[in-house]
Amino acid sequence: MALNDFLDKVMETSSNAVDKAKDTTKRLATVNDLKSKIRGYNNDKNKLFTQIGMDIYIAKKQNEPIDEKIDEFVSQIDTINVRIKGLQEKLALLENEQ
Repeated sequence: MALNDFLDKVMETSSNAVDKAKDTTKRLATVNDLKSKIRGYNNDKNKLFTQIGMDIYIAKKQNEPIDEKIDEFVSQIDTINVRIKGLQEKLALLENEQ
């Protein structure tokens, strides 16, 4: 009977270890996914900053108004910043679960 109890305990411990490994792997995959999305949004934001500079330069050279163009970019960048902040909050929650 003692051997059966021992084997049951080993099986339970093994099962718990496997479940914990699955949870850890899933959490790490989610963390990596969030970090990847944040990097993507930051890349998009950098492209917008570059485009702002080019558009302002062209508009200035052609004596065109630039306020509307800038407002569009600011709006797009603000939207990206909101998305990044949301992802960073989710990431912080996941990282604090460790």
